[in-house]
Amino acid sequence: AVLLFAVVALLHVISLCLQGEPVADTRAPPRRLRADTSAPLIHVALCSDDKDLRPAAVAIRSAAVSAADPDRLVFHFVTTPDFADQARLLFADHVPGLRIEVHHSATLDAHLADMISWRRSSKSRRVLSSVFNFAPFYLAEYLSDAAAGKRFKADRIIYLDTDTLILGDLGELSDMDLRGHPCAAVQYCLQRFEDYISFEVLETLGFGGVYDPKSCIANRGLFVIDVPIWKQKNITGKIEGWMQRYRQAEKDLWFGGMSQPPWLLAMNGDYLELGDEWNCNSLGRDRMSMWESVALRKSGFDHKALRDLGAKFGSYGSIQPYIVTCSANAKMLHYNGEMKPWVADRLKRQSPFCAKPRSFPHEWSQPITVRVFCDTVTFITCSELWGTFITPRAIEALRDLESEWAEEELRWADQKIEDRQKADKERHKKPDEREGEWESAEKAKAESDNSKKTKPKSKPKKAPK
Repeated sequence: AVLLFAVVALLHVISLCLQGEPVADTRAPPRRLRADTSAPLIHVALCSDDKDLRPAAVAIRSAAVSAADPDRLVFHFVTTPDFADQARLLFADHVPGLRIEVHHSATLDAHLADMISWRRSSKSRRVLSSVFNFAPFYLAEYLSDAAAGKRFKADRIIYLDTDTLILGDLGELSDMDLRGHPCAAVQYCLQRFEDYISFEVLETLGFGGVYDPKSCIANRGLFVIDVPIWKQKNITGKIEGWMQRYRQAEKDLWFGGMSQPPWLLAMNGDYLELGDEWNCNSLGRDRMSMWESVALRKSGFDHKALRDLGAKFGSYGSIQPYIVTCSANAKMLHYNGEMKPWVADRLKRQSPFCAKPRSFPHEWSQPITVRVFCDTVTFITCSELWGTFITPRAIEALRDLESEWAEEELRWADQKIEDRQKADKERHKKPDEREGEWESAEKAKAESDNSKKTKPKSKPKKAPK
């Protein structure tokens, strides 16, 4: 019997090798045994119209590997109708052994597209106007099958951004009591309502005094939805109401974001606060702000520690690359920013450094240990940490070359339109307007020349005797 088992095991190993996948991904934590077969399923949702599935695959696999009971997990991927079938096949081939359901709804997509309006003046990146940036507010609808008459019946959904990595057990979030709140999220006090919302416009809309400009925001990279309470409090309807006000307002009601501001306004603090360990962010940024840099130096990072990490300083003391310390005890890592591991190679900048996670044993390729006060802290590149949850074969198979330049091409196209508009405006100026501008320029030049002529020449210094 032992011999027969060994032969079967050997044949299984050979079959895996012939498929081109590694026998086991030794770079990831071991899979835990199922704890309770009677526990309810954990529904985890991700939304994206990006055909590059590498970030979603890492978010899903890391959540499964870190779960106390991975068999409870059901992953829901919401995408476009034309990409849904391909996504199913790619997930089945390159993220095997997990329950991943792919959802789409052309009707909901069209409804959202009508609701969303993007303004260049808001300084928001146009890519944020994607339908799938707002889809998390409609998860119960997307996860239902309207055509078949099936409704999503679970009471709890955990939403993840695709640029996240999970090192904690999502079962903690699924099983927690939200105490009557429609959702749970991590409070983030480095940004306030006033950083996103125009309180001047709010007042003109009749909401003066309703919101506190100094209120901390809630981070939307991960949040937990209590489906019945969310519906009872009509959170989606409130979000749509704010999107309509934004569309109709003469001035920008919010700026620097697209889906975050209406969600913040709709919730207005009505959420259960999760611990900071569920939102370790900025793993995709390449430079720390001046205040973040000051805080890092005051936390015990001296010249030697920063020199060992290859840090460079900007004009006012800002540090590059970004140095992430919260990753040591984090349960969720958020690769927000431009330096995402799957596109960092083309940017040719130094990867951010992450404090080595204590919960994640692994042989790192180039660890750097520095002394902070009396302790030693080991840092690794945030990119290497992300790469431990995906195989080289999957990296190539799940990437999308067609979307490689999508964001840049959109930005260049917008710039082209803006330049044309400026040129047209210049051409349609009246002759007397152009003549006035020319005269002003000539006058300024003449004044500059006169000031140079009248400026007294400095006497040459006498040579010392």
